[in-house]
Amino acid sequence: MLGVVAGWLSVPGAAKVTTPGGQPVGPTYYRATHILILDQMESPDDSSSGQSVNLSQAAYLVNTGEVPKRVAKKLGIPVADVQSSLLGLPRTQVNSVEVQAVGTDQAETVKLADSAAAELLVVLADQARHDADTARDRVITRLDELNAKISALNDQIAADPPDRLQLEAQQRSLTNQYSLVYEQFSQMANRPEATAGLTSLEGAKAIQISKSEYQDTLDTIRNGAGYVTGEQSPVAQVESAPRPVEEPAASRSSRALTGGVLGLFLGIALALVLDRFDNRLRRRADIESVSGMNVIAEIPPLSRREQQSLEVVAHTQHRSRAAEAYRVVRGAIVFAETGGSEPVQRNEALVLMVTSGNPAEGKTTVTANLAAVLAEGGLDVLVVNCDFRRPRVHKFLHPTDDREPLLVAGPGGTVTLTDTQIDRVRLVTGVGEDDPNANPLDVVAMQRKIVETAKKRYDVILLDTAPFLTTNDASELLPVTDHVLFVVRSGKTRADALAYCSEVLERLGAPVLGVVANDSRDQQAAQYYYYGYTNDDRKRGDQDDSSGSPADVRPLTRIRSAASGR
Repeated sequence: MLGVVAGWLSVPGAAKVTTPGGQPVGPTYYRATHILILDQMESPDDSSSGQSVNLSQAAYLVNTGEVPKRVAKKLGIPVADVQSSLLGLPRTQVNSVEVQAVGTDQAETVKLADSAAAELLVVLADQARHDADTARDRVITRLDELNAKISALNDQIAADPPDRLQLEAQQRSLTNQYSLVYEQFSQMANRPEATAGLTSLEGAKAIQISKSEYQDTLDTIRNGAGYVTGEQSPVAQVESAPRPVEEPAASRSSRALTGGVLGLFLGIALALVLDRFDNRLRRRADIESVSGMNVIAEIPPLSRREQQSLEVVAHTQHRSRAAEAYRVVRGAIVFAETGGSEPVQRNEALVLMVTSGNPAEGKTTVTANLAAVLAEGGLDVLVVNCDFRRPRVHKFLHPTDDREPLLVAGPGGTVTLTDTQIDRVRLVTGVGEDDPNANPLDVVAMQRKIVETAKKRYDVILLDTAPFLTTNDASELLPVTDHVLFVVRSGKTRADALAYCSEVLERLGAPVLGVVANDSRDQQAAQYYYYGYTNDDRKRGDQDDSSGSPADVRPLTRIRSAASGR
């Protein structure tokens, strides 16, 4: 891309127009081009910032609508003259828009192109701000509607009607909706102010062009460019009379092609060099070789929508590839407890620690989905957020307002148990999360005390801990842990970090069950199996499988029976 841009912009001035005898012909014609390039903070296929730029639409506005009117008023010339001299061209291959102006006066042509580019940025910025305000107003309206419904339900519940349970269920549903919409509102409020999405790469520069080029540009302005009409520009017919001869000049397209080829080779060379020194792990065999631990499951990548919405796919998409991968993790846990020569007999809950080496490797996502598949097997699951510095698991599980206090008091407040959006899954909150001055030793001690207190009440306790290499919290919880699941993100976790974590875990005698390879793309067989399996099929499958009885429910029931003493 950089090679194409460099080649495109490095074309020298236009060729000198002469007659066959070498004499200048008629008036001098100029073309001035002002280049607007996509803002580096924006991406044409990324709507995370709340706005995007349509390059073709931006180019079309150069001589249509408000832009020519603003330019005419600014320069004091008729609107028709502005529209007949301006042309906008989208360059999607380099994410830019060219604002071109033609004329016979070099200075006026440059001024026209620069003014049109400046007014285009103003119009686009105004439109972006209007769109952002409209979207925000829709969200606020939705919040007001939900709040009114919740208030009405509260009034009905206060009267203690016979259908109180049904009303409370409706209230919880509306409260969850309100939380989701409010989170959307918060994201919109934290976004930077909307901008035009384009920025000026450089001011207009006028080059001398031939009369035929000038006429071709006027014809394009009058008839519409190809990106507007959908037709290719007509090829000019060859006149029988002698036409001015242009001295050979560098072709813009040939220079762009040359720059693109050189840039391609440089890019390949750079990629090979970076790959040579890149020690990020991407394949199962590499992870097992570096860590010396078995990869018990490979979790496929989630879509951008699933990542942004913090969706628990094992709960919402029972028949998806990701849900099946998490059931593989559950099967490994079952086998570890019941598959040996001497099955483990427990009189209290099984405690599983989910950790990783560094942040953003997916341990919280794994924790939430693992809780869903364990609850699906009929187990009562308690999730304890042990990452009190950056708590996130509640964003996945969406705790409800049904709370009850534990018999212990934590730093910064009373520790509470909370129901979640998933049946049989409960969440512990209030363990040093809201106290910036909490002593980590006190918090970890409280977490261990909570585990000991809850062992008699639940079948499985999941500990969502802080990253292993950033804090010492996870190692402090090993004495109360039965199994450790270590999460590795494919394409992010580095070999040296994983090797160090493996060495520390071995030195501490941690009961590592295995590695969960998150965001793994090395699943060709699974992709073939799911090929052609549509979302509608998955929804029907979820309805057919609504009982939530997976194939390995019997071993899970055995663990649960052992845990409860039955």
